[in-house]
Amino acid sequence: MGATGLLTVFTGLMITGMPIALVILGATILFVLSEPGLMPLSVVQALVNATQPFPLITIPLFLLAGELMNVSGISRRLMDFATALTGHLPGGLAQVNVVVSTLKGGMSGSANADAAMDAKMLVPEMTRRGYDVAFSSAVTATSAFTAAMLPPSISLLMFGFVTDTSIGALFLAGIIPSILLTLAFMIATHITAKRRGYGGDTAWPGWGVVSSMFLGSLPALLLPLLVTFGIRLGVFTPSEAGAVAVIYALVFCAITREASWAEIYEALRTTAATTGAILLVLSATGALGFVLTFERIPQAVAESLISVTAEPHLLLMLICLLVFIVGIFIEGLPMILILAPMFLPAVTAVGIDPVHYGVVFVLVSLLGGITPPVGTLMATTCAITKVPMGPFFRECLPFLLAIAATGLLIIFVPQTATWLAYM
Repeated sequence: MGATGLLTVFTGLMITGMPIALVILGATILFVLSEPGLMPLSVVQALVNATQPFPLITIPLFLLAGELMNVSGISRRLMDFATALTGHLPGGLAQVNVVVSTLKGGMSGSANADAAMDAKMLVPEMTRRGYDVAFSSAVTATSAFTAAMLPPSISLLMFGFVTDTSIGALFLAGIIPSILLTLAFMIATHITAKRRGYGGDTAWPGWGVVSSMFLGSLPALLLPLLVTFGIRLGVFTPSEAGAVAVIYALVFCAITREASWAEIYEALRTTAATTGAILLVLSATGALGFVLTFERIPQAVAESLISVTAEPHLLLMLICLLVFIVGIFIEGLPMILILAPMFLPAVTAVGIDPVHYGVVFVLVSLLGGITPPVGTLMATTCAITKVPMGPFFRECLPFLLAIAATGLLIIFVPQTATWLAYM
């Protein structure tokens, strides 16, 4: 069949609308059956081996910690803090939406989870205050990008796993880009609000109230710092950090006494379902990775990219363009698992730091979430807010420009990602 045949089968299965895990697995199985030099048992072994590494235990642990923090009542405190801090600015509730996504990013580690929460909590209130619902939905979906960049980011975690890059360094590297993204989104929101006459929604409460709200939000803000610096300083491994995060969340639930047993059960159920979906994709990409290695596709891709340009910045921009195009059709996580290790040989060959590459790759992979036809962030938000995809995407354009500007800054100023990682 060869690489061309594999790509053709992969594309054909995607057009049918099959789940991405089954697309990957189906294309891999058909390739193996057409290659007499490959034993089908090898694929089974690759499927199993992909989910065996012990560090993968961090996935359900970090997901569970985020779910427990959400039911502990901390989301309301973060909302109050964000409202006190930015509610008086032009586009008040839209600014709150942006800031609260950043504050909650350290709990969920998932852009989809963050967008779903804000779409339920903030968009109805924004609509009542006179904001266009398509604009509110666009703010909700795009601001969720910061949740996927802040520790304990599932996207950065999976990138570190498949490329053998330090997870602690990646977590630290995502902090400054997340702050830059937040500022860029706030500027885009401010400009749009001024043009449309969206004023502030609350009066400035004073620094005393803001400080009080900050102290109430502190437990949620400390969790990502505890995880990141604990890993980086060698206090615990990433797996142990996940366990520490769960214990931290359980203790906080016990202190606030706002989480019911039904909510804790739902947190466990959601964690199990999300973990199962992630591991299914990971298992399928493990088998695909075996086939790609057999065909020497990563080496061929590296040679092709370097033949176009060996200049690090231009190479990163070329990779970003390819990732963006592929991201229109494939979700972010499968794309990280498939493409990140495939481009890695070219990246390291021209001297690009893997941590820098990881932050840029994860940021660009998120763009597929808000672009038709597959975009899961778009689908999640629009399903909750009942907004057609056309108006939603039009309202996303100012925020896409903000993301592009931030991405270019990170590409051409690597220190924005690497300074904290190696300090």
